[in-house]
Amino acid sequence: MAHDVIVMHGSKREARNAVLEERLDALMAPHGQYSVAFIESTERSVCQVVDGLAEEGARNFNIIPVLFFSASHYSRDIPEALRHIEEKYEDMSWTLAPPMGTHPHMARLVERRVAEAPHSSGTVIVMAHGNADHPEADDELERLVSQLDIGLPAYPAALYGALAVDRLPGRLDMSDDFLIVPIALEDGFLTGKMEEALLEVLPESAMTFAPSVNFDPILKEIIMDHLEKH
Repeated sequence: MAHDVIVMHGSKREARNAVLEERLDALMAPHGQYSVAFIESTERSVCQVVDGLAEEGARNFNIIPVLFFSASHYSRDIPEALRHIEEKYEDMSWTLAPPMGTHPHMARLVERRVAEAPHSSGTVIVMAHGNADHPEADDELERLVSQLDIGLPAYPAALYGALAVDRLPGRLDMSDDFLIVPIALEDGFLTGKMEEALLEVLPESAMTFAPSVNFDPILKEIIMDHLEKH
């Protein structure tokens, strides 16, 4: 039986990681049979957590990243950490669950954010971090937007990469109002950077920001789906 490891981006500040784990545990209750690792942690990194479990005898791992698209952390950092541990344990095996943003339920979450918005007209911009070195993340975001059933024009955008916000004006009706739906785990630093970038190209008075994922119950459904498949 595989040991489930949920991986979050996290922080170099362990107190911050403790808060994230508390929020995850509250979301996942009563299910709690998993370990938690943080990409940015110096004490509970993917290497440290999985290696510790392997030392206790675990050999099969189901890795579930709470990452939304296939950028560098998903495609490079987590697999590299796991391959490093494989060098110590030749009989180790692992599977990597798909990014959260590629699950069909994520479209439901975006649709709900749009339905809950104060305005029922305008243009929807679904925004993620993006990565110029990983165009597959752009493809996944574009697929997410294409799956939406909202009755409004919708466009993908990102901080970085081919979908960067500085390319938006040529694609949009600039006289419209804009609802921004951020694909981020929490409102905070990343969503603040998104707002700063959008203010460079769109009028502030025309923008409304929806909440980000914010440990929504739909996130639990996605994680549980990945847990149950392995």
